[in-house]
Amino acid sequence: MVRSLAQWTKTLSFPSRLSPNRNSKDCSTLASPVPPPTPPRNKTTSGSGNCATSRSSSSTVSSSHSSSHSSPTPGNNNNNMPITELEQIGKTGEQNQKRVQFFKNPKYEYKYMGKGSQAMAGEIYPGPDPKHIMGSLVFCIHHKQGCKWSDELRKLKGHLNACKHDATQCPNKCGAQIPRIMMTDHLQYTCTMRRTRCEFCQSEFSGAGLEEHNGSCGQEPVYCEAKCGQRILRGRMTLHKSKDCAKRLRRCAHCQREFSADTLPLHAAQCPRAPLACPQRCDAGPIPRGELEAHLRDECQSLAVSCSFKEAGCRFKGPRQMLETHLESNAAAHLSLMVALSSRQGQQIQMLKSAVSKLSINYTGTLLWKITDWSAKMAEARGKDGLELVSPPFYTSQYGYKLQASMFLNGNGPGENTHVSVYIKVLPGEYDALLKWPFSHSITFTLFEQGAQSGQGGVAESFVPDPTWENFQRPSNEPDQLGFGFPRFISHELLHSRPFIKGDTVFLRVKVDPSKIVAV
Repeated sequence: MVRSLAQWTKTLSFPSRLSPNRNSKDCSTLASPVPPPTPPRNKTTSGSGNCATSRSSSSTVSSSHSSSHSSPTPGNNNNNMPITELEQIGKTGEQNQKRVQFFKNPKYEYKYMGKGSQAMAGEIYPGPDPKHIMGSLVFCIHHKQGCKWSDELRKLKGHLNACKHDATQCPNKCGAQIPRIMMTDHLQYTCTMRRTRCEFCQSEFSGAGLEEHNGSCGQEPVYCEAKCGQRILRGRMTLHKSKDCAKRLRRCAHCQREFSADTLPLHAAQCPRAPLACPQRCDAGPIPRGELEAHLRDECQSLAVSCSFKEAGCRFKGPRQMLETHLESNAAAHLSLMVALSSRQGQQIQMLKSAVSKLSINYTGTLLWKITDWSAKMAEARGKDGLELVSPPFYTSQYGYKLQASMFLNGNGPGENTHVSVYIKVLPGEYDALLKWPFSHSITFTLFEQGAQSGQGGVAESFVPDPTWENFQRPSNEPDQLGFGFPRFISHELLHSRPFIKGDTVFLRVKVDPSKIVAV
């Protein structure tokens, strides 16, 4: 690749170079050459005159040097100044050559300050030599990209023609400027004009044509678009999706719903519209799977069924078509079976009632009796003599005494029409034969004030049974067992003056305590 000199040196870096010794024996500073003044008319001046002339010339030259900033000072000892622009160097060389020619002119003379001796033209520093410049040590213009080359400037052009970091025209004429170090990869992979073959169909294409061909090659294996997991040649994809793909949609022949090909057999084994033969081999013909259960339950004439009176004890079991004949011919036997069944069910009901009553019995020895509809019951007691309310029976323990409380709302005996009377009865129990008689546990009746705090308010009466009292001997099975209690438990006046009745309800507690032997 041909480059101009300016292109070579656009970003050159030069090492430092040493300049020749420019020091003079007579003076330390050499003034910049300027056109000398007109020679004096009288050449035979005295030494002092010559010295004055030299001083005057020196002053003139120094003044000219101080006013001219563009001319370099030869006496400057900056020996390590790098040269970075070849054109600037060339200009400096031309100026120095002109200065040398000026001083070689014999009609001019130049004298140093202080000595008065004439300077020789050969002693003037001529400036940089182009040959010396071309021999300067430089680096490659691509050294920032990684090129390690450095040599003389004259060899730079030859190096750039072979530098692997230097961009060159692609030989395939694709128009790209590629560094030599990347040219191999460019020609093999990225050049649009390269010739290459498709790895699947082996057809030859240019680089640009291969990019267009990729993604459409019929011989390239690709995964099925329906995600069945198979790799199929792109050219056979349509045929695969229509005939072989496990994820293609297929319609059920019975229910007309669509399923993927791999799940259709599972659906066919459960399809509610799939026709099935009756397992009893009746004459109904194929029956949809979803209707088979109803057919066997209600319609199949070949299914063996039991008699409708099976629970009553009939043991008939035969085809459904014979059931009607069986019912007509065995009506009397079925009636007898139903009567016996009714009797057994009655006994079972009685046993269940007994079990439920046992579960509801109180075995704690304390009865909390809730009496509702107090006003209605009080009115009934006042209109009917001797009306007695009885509580549910309760036990002192699971295998203890069986007791029952009773109440006369309008009073009994001495408390009739003025007080409420309460009593306790000892009833016949299941375990009386194992208990100690007579009954001797203390009894406490408590009528609660509603709304009062726990332990406060209410009326309480208690007693300890006398062993000689007939009421607490072992009870008999007589229904009118006598009770014992308080005929004047609480007066009607006190009952209504304090909050014993709320919501037309009264609470009475009967507590049996076997540990107490003194009434409190």
